[in-house]
Amino acid sequence: MENDRNDQPTEANRKDPTPTVYPRSKHNVSRSYIDPDALKIMYRLIRHGYRAYLVGGGVRDLLLEKIPKDFDIATDATPRKIKGLFRNCRIIGRRFKLAHIYFKNNKIIEVATFRDSQDPIGDQGDETEGNGTLAADNRYGTAATDAFRRDLTINGLFYDLSTFSVIDYVGGMNDLREGLIRVIGEPEVRFLEDPVRMLRVIRHAARAGFSVEPKCWAAIEANHELILQASPVRIYEEIKKDLLSGSALPILQLLSHSSLMQHLLPEFLVVDTPLLVEGSFFATVLARIDSDVQSGAKLTITPVLSLFALFFASYPTSAESFHTYFEDKGDLSDHIQSCFVKLAVPRKERERVEDVLSLWLKLMSTPLERLKKLNLERRRSLDEVTWLLYWLSDDPDSDQRLAVVREARERRKKVRRGRRRNRRDPQRNDGGRAGDKRPKLL
Repeated sequence: MENDRNDQPTEANRKDPTPTVYPRSKHNVSRSYIDPDALKIMYRLIRHGYRAYLVGGGVRDLLLEKIPKDFDIATDATPRKIKGLFRNCRIIGRRFKLAHIYFKNNKIIEVATFRDSQDPIGDQGDETEGNGTLAADNRYGTAATDAFRRDLTINGLFYDLSTFSVIDYVGGMNDLREGLIRVIGEPEVRFLEDPVRMLRVIRHAARAGFSVEPKCWAAIEANHELILQASPVRIYEEIKKDLLSGSALPILQLLSHSSLMQHLLPEFLVVDTPLLVEGSFFATVLARIDSDVQSGAKLTITPVLSLFALFFASYPTSAESFHTYFEDKGDLSDHIQSCFVKLAVPRKERERVEDVLSLWLKLMSTPLERLKKLNLERRRSLDEVTWLLYWLSDDPDSDQRLAVVREARERRKKVRRGRRRNRRDPQRNDGGRAGDKRPKLL
């Protein structure tokens, strides 16, 4: 067995601060809104003598009467102890081990051992410095140290299933009530540890409709260039998450009022093209995208980036002026390369955007009667361009083109369903010979 010097949680030498404990009568978190499998995990840990808390965004969303996306759990049990209690558990992470417990339908619930407050939060269970490199060491801690290492006060709340109470070490309950986004600790220090925290402040304020604490906002404005030290890949993934969150418009609007935007999407800062102003054509389209995501649409980033590239090219006030901007494929390719100059969009994603826009321009420039005769179902970007047509549809001609593309998608779906049936039942097309297992007569 691997010798892990960090296998036992360490108690802090200093006395942990006393939290504010809110009994069930003082909060609105109910077990009936917690994932049943998360409840099973916490109950089993508690039965075996461990503490087990629902933590982070799950508690925050329940207090805000929203449906949580994730139900993460923190405990004083080590990963090895957790794995010993759950056969469906897998340990991940190179430096700091996390327990992933697997359930049906690809559901994963993350269980983490309490962490020391000096351990910065990273992604995928690995510890990162502000520039995205792995930190040198990690230590287990207590519930208090785990709370203080989190980014925002509203994300530092614990729900204790054994007492049905909310435990607050960081003042998160008051900030939730006041609609305030506050960093745990000194903002300048926390942003220096991980500049990506500045983006998370913007995200949570915009999504919840909260205000940013003045001291925190001042620290963002004074330290905005720190974002250049963060890994470009991490930055892209954070922005991608925001654009597909269902709150892209308010996030971008708040971001545009900060000094961070110039380092991320400076295309939005062109003086004569107020794309993000409420009521503008772009803001209206982006609000439609947010509505689709909130209604359950499963979007990829490709059609969203394609939309951005169109607006960055011609800054139109309606859909009519788009297809007249580009003269040929070469111009389109050059334009895609010039878009997102600060955002590290991967090369393959840029190529997908170019495919989508090429097809979109073809659809918009082809006469409608001829368009109906094209074999569109073979085009690989058909799904993405359908979203683009839908978002930009604002006149009868656009509606008719959208209908043609949707019909092509339906034809393609039927063809694919037929192919899947044939693969499952090869006798359908070979007269029964494929399923005949009798030996041949010699």
